[in-house]
Amino acid sequence: MDAEAKSAKETELMAFLEAESGRLRMNVPPRAAVRETIDSLTENNAGWPEETSPAEFVRILKKRYPELRFEWSEDEAARIEERADEPATEKQIAYLKVLGAPIPEYLGLREASDLIDQWKDRVSAGQKRRLDFYKLEYDPKITREQATALIDAYKQKHPESEQAYQDWKARSGLA
Repeated sequence: MDAEAKSAKETELMAFLEAESGRLRMNVPPRAAVRETIDSLTENNAGWPEETSPAEFVRILKKRYPELRFEWSEDEAARIEERADEPATEKQIAYLKVLGAPIPEYLGLREASDLIDQWKDRVSAGQKRRLDFYKLEYDPKITREQATALIDAYKQKHPESEQAYQDWKARSGLA
């Protein structure tokens, strides 16, 4: 699967996930999680895009990233307001860990919700590492989406860069 086809599939799956996350009972995953899952599937089976429906992709994604699942009922938002001072849920804490957010010793429901809103668009440490490895200039306040676009554009122009980055990660003990 070439870079253009991967990017198109990623865009298609992200649109599906954003539109259907409530029905699928999951948080919208970071684009990096979708990309990593696509890369893994491509590595194991080049024909996966034709063989795997979006619903099957979601099952694979949830298996790889169980913290994306949620079990919210329809009136959960109202109950959160009533329970704002109660401890954050395990699912909130797991999702904050995926986002790389600092988690204080005690975290309330409302505070966790606010942290999720604050961190869900922040660039990840892995994305920054990749941007730095590629020697790309970027705004210190870059978002996940902007970092993804820069990385994808660079990889499309320099297809050999992905293997070089993976080799560097392995040598550095980051793999």
